[in-house]
Amino acid sequence: MIQEITHERNITTVIISHDMNSVMEIGETIVFLKDGLIAWEGSNKEIFKTDNEAVTDFVYSSDLFKKVRIAQNEGF
Repeated sequence: MIQEITHERNITTVIISHDMNSVMEIGETIVFLKDGLIAWEGSNKEIFKTDNEAVTDFVYSSDLFKKVRIAQNEGF
């Protein structure tokens, strides 16, 4: 719903969430904060390629994303 409204009205929205599924579905540009500072910024596709340890620890803390990372490392 948020994504539809954003595109329909051609507006920018700022959403704060710890739910990576929602972030990946809605977000085009993701800003990752750590201790109140910007630790990383990029697209929802680039987040899987970053070597920023704080970001990867958070992203892959979800069981689903852990499985994706294992599969990627095994060449799938």
